[in-house]
Amino acid sequence: MTAFPSAPRQSNYQMPPWGESAWAMTDEMAHAPAAPYSGGFGYRSADPAPWYVNANNRDNAVERAVQQLLDALGVDEGEHTAQTPARVAAAWRDMLWGYDEIPEDHLDTDLPAPDDSGLIVMHGISFASTCARDLLPFAGTATVAYRPHPGQRVVGLSKLARLVHGYAARLQVQERIAHQATAGIMRKLNPSGAMCVITARHDCMRLHGVGEPAAQATTEARKGVWLDHEMALVHRLHADNR
Repeated sequence: MTAFPSAPRQSNYQMPPWGESAWAMTDEMAHAPAAPYSGGFGYRSADPAPWYVNANNRDNAVERAVQQLLDALGVDEGEHTAQTPARVAAAWRDMLWGYDEIPEDHLDTDLPAPDDSGLIVMHGISFASTCARDLLPFAGTATVAYRPHPGQRVVGLSKLARLVHGYAARLQVQERIAHQATAGIMRKLNPSGAMCVITARHDCMRLHGVGEPAAQATTEARKGVWLDHEMALVHRLHADNR
């Protein structure tokens, strides 16, 4: 059985190679002792939005901006838009709560596990996010998988879902959510491999531009060493929950 490691660190938004490569590894190498995970992907784990820094002023600033938008559009629907700035400010606060936490910190609480836990896959994770380019929603499902080294502790399954939710609750691009989740697992748990697959529909494609309401995008981030049958299992489970 051939093992497929991830590529060396690449520039932003590049995906790991899919097929067998010159640096393929054996099954024995896949179960080598743990080594510290040294790097990230060029993304900070916590990037507070400027309007989130001061809790007393953040909603007022957003309300003023929304009122300016309504004025620029020449829209005044009387009672229907009288409270729109306050309602929109509250909605953005609810949608961007991920800036108030470091999502990978959910992985700090670990649990004892069997000597060799094998592959751990959490699939069917529903999420919603907001496109950083268009400020429009996108939503879909995520699958998160990792393989602890023999003797390592594991985290509760809900923590993997919280990891995805925390990074999704920001202004995002789909590719970055998967990379941030994978990097967080590698930093906190130091497994032999971590992987995140995401499939989502984007309102920026539905509401304007190309006009493809049924189109879906699937992206993947993968780090560490992976065996071909493990990747096949993760992909199959993800496809079953799209």
